[in-house]
Order: sequence, then C-alpha cells, then structure tokens
Amino acid sequence: MQNILDRILKNLQFERLKNYWDGFKPVAFAVFDDKDIFLFNHPKCKEEPYIKLVKTEEFHACTCILFEEVPTAIVDTTFFDSFEVIYSLLVHESFHVFQHLSGESRYPNEILGFNYPIDFLNIQLRILERKRLFEAFVSTNLIEKQQKINEFITLRDKRIELFPNYVEYENSVETIEGPAFYVEYQALTDISSNKKGVISKYAEQLLDNNLSHINIRSSCYNSGLFICLLLDDISKDWKVEFIISKINLYHFFKNTYPNYTPIEVNVPKNSEEVSQIINNAKTTKLIAFKNFNKSEGIKLTVSGTIKLVGFDPMNITQLNTQALHLNFLSMKVMNKEYFIKQPVCTTFENNFRDVQLIELFLNQPPIHIDNRLIIENVGEFEGSVISKEPNSIHIVV
Repeated sequence: MQNILDRILKNLQFERLKNYWDGFKPVAFAVFDDKDIFLFNHPKCKEEPYIKLVKTEEFHACTCILFEEVPTAIVDTTFFDSFEVIYSLLVHESFHVFQHLSGESRYPNEILGFNYPIDFLNIQLRILERKRLFEAFVSTNLIEKQQKINEFITLRDKRIELFPNYVEYENSVETIEGPAFYVEYQALTDISSNKKGVISKYAEQLLDNNLSHINIRSSCYNSGLFICLLLDDISKDWKVEFIISKINLYHFFKNTYPNYTPIEVNVPKNSEEVSQIINNAKTTKLIAFKNFNKSEGIKLTVSGTIKLVGFDPMNITQLNTQALHLNFLSMKVMNKEYFIKQPVCTTFENNFRDVQLIELFLNQPPIHIDNRLIIENVGEFEGSVISKEPNSIHIVV
C-alpha cells in the first residue's frame, strides 16, 4: 500500500487533472483496503498529505460519499492489482465530486434503468447505433466521419421517438458517466506504459452486443465516452460549455455538431443475434436469482414497512417485483437505518424503494431475545418472529 500512496502523491496533481478537463482540480479522496483508510485533501487531514483511519462500513466499493459533511471520492484497492487502474478510478470518482461541486443536476432516474425493456427493435437499432458511433470516432476521412455521425444521430433520434423514457435514461447516464469515463480514459492513457492499447479496452466494451444489453447502465458509460471523444474533434471549448449546460450529453453533442442531416437508415438483418441477446439477458437474470436462492447459510426474511435509502445501481438485477442487490443496500425500518453489505433480495409492489420484504443469508444464527433479533454485521430488529427453523427465520417488523 505504501507504494500506492507514494505514487498517488506524485501523480494526482492539479497540473495533471486540468489537462483532463478544464477547471478540474483535486478534491477530497481516499483509498482503502480491508483494514485501513488513507484519506487525502480532506479538512480532517489538516496539514498532513494524508492520514490513516480504521476501516468503517461507510467505505465500500468505488464511489463518492459524504464523509464528515465533505464530498469524498473513494476507491477500494483490493479490487485491483494495477496502480494505473487505481489512479484512473481515483480520477473518475474525483470527477464525480467535481460534478457535484459544480452544481450538476442531470442525474438519471435509476428506477427506469432497472425496468429497462428487452425490446427486439430497440436492440436492433441500438447495436447499429453503437457501431456507427465507433466508426465515426475512428474514421479519418471527413466525409465518411460526417456520414457516420449523421447515421448515429438519426438512429438515436429514432429510438428517442420509439422509447422516449428509456432512451432518456440512457442519455442521462451518458451525461454523468460519459465525462467521468472520459477523464478516466485520459488518466489511463496519461499514465499507462501501453498508451495505444488503452482505447481498445473501451472499444471492446462499446461493441460487445451481448454485454451491452445485459447491463444497460454500464454500457452507457462507453457510449458517453465516445460521444465526448467526438466532441474533442468538433469543439475546442466544449468541456467548459458542457459543465454549465442544462441539456444532456447527447443533445449537447447534436447541437454542437454543425453538419447534421437526417438520413434513411435500414434496420439490420440480425434477427438471430438479437434473439440470442434477448435469451441471454433473460437467462442471466434467472440464473442470478437461482444462485442467490441456493446460497449457503441461514435464510433471514424480514417483512414489514421497509424503505430503501441507498443502493448500488451498477449491481442490481430486477425480475418483475423482485430486486437482487448484489453488493449492498441501506434501508430504514421504524426510523432506524441498516446497512447490509452482502447480496439481498427485496420484494416490492409499485415503488422500488417501498419494500415489503427482504431476504438474505447469514453465516451465523441471529441472537433471539424476546421480540428482538440481533444479527452480526447488520444490527438489531424488533418485531414478531413468526417462523424459526434451523435453516431459516422470519421476522415481521
């Protein structure tokens, strides 16, 4: 870890960040492992370059948190074995803090993403759209580049017409995550020993038709990145204008591009591929729930009035009125908040956040005292235990 800390101090400087994005400067951030947190640029550090803290539950995953009322980017180093990747992710998450401090308000409605329809025509058009976006980026012939951009915009506008709410969700994710992926790409290119190979990683993710439709949210990171890269070709000052703009990234791009002409686009003859993608997407969801239900341990069911207050939109699988939170969730029961860092299945009726029942598997049996269940690493529930068996327990709160 000391090597990582030394390299962070050396590399994560204002002079570098401003080259990635105009006005981008270091913010409060932290790296951590299973035991320790190393905090930088935070008021808590005072005059020290960084301070060491004991790991707490609020530090989990790679994201942004409000740590002692200060927006702070955090990266879990246990996920990665490369400093270059850790550095690029610190830049990515720090950019999200920069967005927040800049007054960003164009965030997506994540509930739309969980309900994103597996529609045959949408997938057909979306595959072609992403291909044209990449072709526009790599083309060195001006006429050909303009043709590919025109096709990309025509395809996106067609999907907006057919699926307005869901494509608007894509547009919103691209708006927030596209620029963050853009500075991540800039950082990785800046520090990587294989600079020419960096773009291929993002291109593969953009053009993987199967994965692009299994996880819609993460697929928008890559399309947002390549829209940003095309904007580099169109406008020198686009970053300054975009950060204060009120429109989403796609419409900002369309408005900035001076030569748009709608064209006729033929739907590709890829029915077999699309059918396979649809089957894969459905099967992936079913397998995720099947594997969860086969988990080892004691099954705990908590039912009652439960409110979700925090979740990881990158790691949720929804099937009808059930959502599988693969990473963590935060919830509130009777004004008491709980954080659960493990797979949890929630059941709801109309509102994703208004949960009627949660299920998870425990390594250790809960302690049952009167009308209370005390659960290791979760907390204490108060209610009526309506079922208790060796391998399962159900409490109504």
